[in-house]
Amino acid sequence: MVSKKAASGSGAKKSTVSNAIAQTAGALPPVLAPVMASSFALGFIVVCLVVYLLHIAAAIMIPFVIAVCLWYLINAIARGMASLPLGGYKLPRFMCLLMAILSIVVGVWFVLDLINNNLQMVRAAIPQYQQRLEMLLPGLLERVGLEKEAFIHDLRQYINLTAIFTTLVATFTGLAGKTLVVMFYTGFLLYEQRFFNRKIVGMIEDTETETRVRHILKNIDIKIQRYIWVKVVVSGITGVLTYLALAYFKVDFNQFWGLMAFVLNFIPYIGSLLAIAMPSIIALIQFGDDLSLVFSIFLTLCAIQITLGSIIDPRMLGDSLNISPIMIIFSLAAWGMIWGVPGMFLSIPILAMVVITLGQFPKTRPIAILLSKTGELDRHEAEAPPA
Repeated sequence: MVSKKAASGSGAKKSTVSNAIAQTAGALPPVLAPVMASSFALGFIVVCLVVYLLHIAAAIMIPFVIAVCLWYLINAIARGMASLPLGGYKLPRFMCLLMAILSIVVGVWFVLDLINNNLQMVRAAIPQYQQRLEMLLPGLLERVGLEKEAFIHDLRQYINLTAIFTTLVATFTGLAGKTLVVMFYTGFLLYEQRFFNRKIVGMIEDTETETRVRHILKNIDIKIQRYIWVKVVVSGITGVLTYLALAYFKVDFNQFWGLMAFVLNFIPYIGSLLAIAMPSIIALIQFGDDLSLVFSIFLTLCAIQITLGSIIDPRMLGDSLNISPIMIIFSLAAWGMIWGVPGMFLSIPILAMVVITLGQFPKTRPIAILLSKTGELDRHEAEAPPA
C-alpha cells in the first residue's frame, strides 16, 4: 500500500512538472526563435561591416592607434615623474608632461635614426646571406642525417631571407613615413585631455553617478598606462640586452637585431621566436664553421627572452595582461588579416585595452572574465563605488 501511494505521489509530481513545462513552453511567444536568429544575423553583419571598414581605413586607423598608445605612454611617464620625491617637492603637472613629451620625441628620433642607418645596409647584404645559406644548408643537414634533396628544396622555400626582410623593411619604412601623422594625432589628444573633466561635468548632472564614472575612467587610464609603460620598458631592456649580447659575439647588424627584439617583443610567442631565430640564422651563416659559437648565441638569446618574457614581464604587468593565450593567438591572426604586419604589432595592446575596459563595467565584466587567462580579474581596482 505504501509503495503504491508513493508511486502515485511521484507520478502526480511528474505530471505536475510536465504540465508546468508544457504551460511554460506554450507561454513562450512563437516569434522568439526568428527574433533571436535575426539578432544573430544582424550582429554578424555588423561585425563584418566593422572589419571591412577597419581594413579600408587602415591608413587612418593605424596611425591613430599608435598615437593613442603614445598618448597613454606620455601620461604614464608624466605620472611617474610627478610621483618622484624630490626633497618634499613635486614637479608641476605641466612640467612633467613637457619632460615626458621631450623624452618620447628623443626616443622616436633615436629609433628613426637607427632604422635609417641600418635598413639600407641590411637590405643590400641580405641577398649575399641568402646565397651563403643555400650553400651551407646541404652540409648542415647532412650532419643531422637530413640530406634528402626533396627536404632541402622544401626548406629553401620556407627560409627565404630576402622575402622576410623585404616585408620587415617595407613595414618599418611605412611606419616611419607615418611619424608626422602619428605626432599630429598625439598632439591633439594631449590638447583635448584638458577638456575631459569639463565634458564629464557637462554630460552628467548627478553627483553620485559622476563619482562612479570618474572612478571607472581613472581605473581604465591607470591600468592601460601601466600596461603600455611596462611593455615599453621591458621591450627596451630586451632590445638593449640583445644588442649587447650580439655585439659581444660580433654578430653582424647587432644594432638592427636589438631594434627588432624591441619591436617584436610586442608580439607574444611569435615575436620571441622571431627575435631568437633571425639573429641565430645570421650567426649560423656568419660562423657556419663554429657550431659551438652559434649554439652559444642561440642559448644566450633564449635566456634573454625567457628571463624577461616569462619571468619579469608577467610579474611587472600583474593583471594588466591576464588574457587567454587562445585569444592572443586569435587576436594576432585577426588583426594581421585586417591590417597586415602592423596589425600584428598593435593587436595585443588593442586587446589589452579592450579587456581592461570591459572589466570596469558590471554588464561587460563577464566578457572580460571570458577573455582572461585565469578567469579572475583584479576586483580591488576594477570595482567602482556602489550606486
